[in-house]
Amino acid sequence: MNRLIAGLTFAALVPVSAALAADVSNGANIAAAKCAPCHGATGAGDGVMLASLGVPVPPVPWTDKTKMANFTDQKLIDVITNGGAALKASPLMPAFGNQLSAAQIADLVAYIRSLGK
Repeated sequence: MNRLIAGLTFAALVPVSAALAADVSNGANIAAAKCAPCHGATGAGDGVMLASLGVPVPPVPWTDKTKMANFTDQKLIDVITNGGAALKASPLMPAFGNQLSAAQIADLVAYIRSLGK
């Protein structure tokens, strides 16, 4: 029983330590390369590709702390990994799970979170 509790405790700590190890600077570089065309250079939801894609509603501004509070880190990970359609969000949001590693996605989430402070 003690081993089970110790194992569960360790498993519960892994995401926290992974989040602490995330590299915001690397996340900014990933955002510039992969996300800025739609989410904008500053994450304000004003990317240059929105008009040409015919996006009726712009992305939630990452800089809006109140709106971003509706997105858990796990939800951000899921939408980055699986795309918008997988979460009943915009089908124009592509999946990046086949392009980015779990560590890169964690870096991107850390960067996104840094913008709403």
